[in-house]
Amino acid sequence: MNPVVTISGGGIIGNYISLRLNQSSIESVVIEKSKNKISANKNIRTVTLNPYSKKLLDDVGIKIPYAKIKKINVFDGEGKGSIDFSSDEINEENLSFVVYFNDLEEALKKNVLKTTFFETEIKNFKENINNGKCEITLSNEKPIFSTFLAGCDGRNSNVAKLASLKPVTSDYEQTAITFTASSNLINLDTAYQIFSERGIFAIMPLPASTDKSSHTIVWSVDNLKIGTQNIEGYIKENISYFEKKLRADITINSNILSFSLSNHHFENYVTGSTVLIGDAAHSIHPLAGQGINLGFADADAFCEEITNAYQAKINIDKHLVLKRYEIRRKNMNLLMLKSMDFFVNLFKSNNLYIKLLRNFGLSRVNKTQFLKKFFINHASGKNKI
Repeated sequence: MNPVVTISGGGIIGNYISLRLNQSSIESVVIEKSKNKISANKNIRTVTLNPYSKKLLDDVGIKIPYAKIKKINVFDGEGKGSIDFSSDEINEENLSFVVYFNDLEEALKKNVLKTTFFETEIKNFKENINNGKCEITLSNEKPIFSTFLAGCDGRNSNVAKLASLKPVTSDYEQTAITFTASSNLINLDTAYQIFSERGIFAIMPLPASTDKSSHTIVWSVDNLKIGTQNIEGYIKENISYFEKKLRADITINSNILSFSLSNHHFENYVTGSTVLIGDAAHSIHPLAGQGINLGFADADAFCEEITNAYQAKINIDKHLVLKRYEIRRKNMNLLMLKSMDFFVNLFKSNNLYIKLLRNFGLSRVNKTQFLKKFFINHASGKNKI
């Protein structure tokens, strides 16, 4: 095989890149170590797409059910500070869209099945200085000769390890909890986020389905707060606090998923013919739901650079192509990571003065239109490079 791009990782971002390149007549293949099977936790986990990510999916023909979010209400559960975001403030119809993870994953996967190799992974690779190809050996010993190797294989990227790229990591010492629920919240186009000593609690509308759930909850909790009790016990003991804040009833309808939270990033996304994209290159705290959108922004920049180079029909300097991608994305991703870390640390603090400051800050930003527009534009994907 001699594809232009070999993609390690058949997840959402890897499959999106493959589909988009194939639609541009640029050959790609996907190497995926898992079996071709349906997600085990169907209709529990969700992702939140900003308008630009949704447009990217629309452009390649991906149509799945989604819930529209027109307003976001953020407030400090321990004080009176709050901020409201509305799509009207940036002249958009919606701020974001909630989709089921498995819907998005399956819709993309079925479009690239013919060029995906399941139950296979990259064993090793090397640069051929004579022909400029990346010579890849798979776990089944079959060879691939590719111009580019894209690591889209998540935060424990096999490609990064084989390329001897080492990440900078940090543990939030928190656990993310997610489940679906029914609620009597009236505004079904509004998301709510509460910062409190009991954790960062977000509740968002779900896409319409046969399930009786109306909302998804994403709840980040300090491990010290959970202590020795189990996750279910912590939820049962603390969810009434958020029901009172929201003035709503919440009934859990699904299994409860949980995972540890940490971040990571690489100083270099590129080495030789190899490039890291999406969660393989970086991960952030889920409080703003931006992880998937950073991945799509990476994928968009990468596909643009590859497509522009091939459509120009000149000798391709592949190192320049990849470096341009890295320049476009690395600093933007690092800025978002640092911003999320700032907010996590700000709302974790029990210092009285910091509590007063953050309440004042939320209310002040809420009254300052240009700051609100800056935050919304950045989160919506409008600040594209």
